[in-house]
Amino acid sequence: MPSLTRTHRRRSGDEWKRLIAEQQQSGLSQQVFCRDKGLALSTFCNRKRRLAGTKPASHLPQSDWLELPVGLAPSAGANWDIELDLGDGVCLRLRKR
Repeated sequence: MPSLTRTHRRRSGDEWKRLIAEQQQSGLSQQVFCRDKGLALSTFCNRKRRLAGTKPASHLPQSDWLELPVGLAPSAGANWDIELDLGDGVCLRLRKR
């Protein structure tokens, strides 16, 4: 039975720059691009952030609450899906059907 695990391959900084530029020009979301290229989305995002010279979100000031504008509140009886990628292959999914 074939293994479904990804094989890890080290890429140079130039390779990551090329992949990031390719994704931006492709018009695909990062998630779809990474799936098509066999890349881990978390790795792609980390490399993109590193090359841009920005700090990860975890280094930003923490807040206990996330404020949503009133216009984003779901209407009564509406269904919703929320997906939060926590990294290391962990994804939190919340759904109301």
